[in-house]
Amino acid sequence: ARAGDAEQDLSLVAAAQSVEQYEIASYGSACAWAELIGRDEVADLLQQTLDEEEEANETLTDLAENGINEKVETGAQEE
Repeated sequence: ARAGDAEQDLSLVAAAQSVEQYEIASYGSACAWAELIGRDEVADLLQQTLDEEEEANETLTDLAENGINEKVETGAQEE
């Protein structure tokens, strides 16, 4: 893959992580509010979703750190 392709992939991962961070904040707040008003079943479901969003964010981080970043660095060194 060309360096430009890797840079584009890295940009897409960054954009996806921005969405994940927004979702993490939203579900975290909703979960806290549900707990505050005693809606434990709702809080549990929101917590499950929050956990999934955090896992997705970790997957994106791993993808960037253990693959795409290396391709960008390799491409920059070859130029």
